[in-house]
Amino acid sequence: MTLEEKTGRNYISHSAMSTWLNCGWSYYLSRIQNVAQNPSYWLVGGKALHELTEIYDALPLGSPFDSTAVFTQRWDENYKQADNGMPFRAGGRATKAYPNKEDTSWWLDNGPKMGDFWVQFRHDSGYQMYHLPDGAPAIETELNVQIGGVNMKGFLDRLMVAPTGELVVVDIKTSSKAPIAFTQLGTYAIMCEKLLGVRPTLGAYFMARTGELTPPVDLSHYTEARLGQWVSGFKIAVENNIFIPQPGFMCGTCSVNKACYAVKGEDSHMYPELGETNE
Repeated sequence: MTLEEKTGRNYISHSAMSTWLNCGWSYYLSRIQNVAQNPSYWLVGGKALHELTEIYDALPLGSPFDSTAVFTQRWDENYKQADNGMPFRAGGRATKAYPNKEDTSWWLDNGPKMGDFWVQFRHDSGYQMYHLPDGAPAIETELNVQIGGVNMKGFLDRLMVAPTGELVVVDIKTSSKAPIAFTQLGTYAIMCEKLLGVRPTLGAYFMARTGELTPPVDLSHYTEARLGQWVSGFKIAVENNIFIPQPGFMCGTCSVNKACYAVKGEDSHMYPELGETNE
């Protein structure tokens, strides 16, 4: 079966490749078997925060803005959409203030603060929005290009112009730790070059919990040829049923762990190893 036949999509994304690299069996269960996934508070909160920043960035810079009202409204809407009757997963650690970890209470208290940090960053940093050929600001820009003979799709949080004049790929993160890899930013830089004809030279993460932008890193070593090798390799792996589980500390928060044989999930008998199927 082809990649499109297996996944139902005629494209791949950086997110899909990352899921497969982190745990091939999680990718198989969630994206090919379409196992029902436990929703998470952090995905609801992350989406609400991203939408808040989009709403703010659509306004003239410095406009009055109520982060609490906007975040709460977006949280409520996204929570309703995510609620599928399965238990929500909570990140973080239990504390005296938040004994249920980072649940609804935590996000409704801290999400608006993250929104205020973004507003402050936009006001004080000197970073300006890059404008696309049609004049629109590069906010949550959809990128569709072909890399290594495979269609790729992504959504770039922001393409911004630093005070130095350099183009910077900026991705907003609500996690407590900054990613140690910049492959996502490098991928978007390559896609920007192919689609827009401009090559961002730098990439950085905006860490919403602290309001800090990570030091911008050089993205020049991310080339289309290298990305093409990764993409084509991923395609070959999926089409040849290479889905290797990676049991570890992340299994406890995995959205499909109940269906996973590697951690003896209670529903894993429904999704046996590929050697035991007719594939």
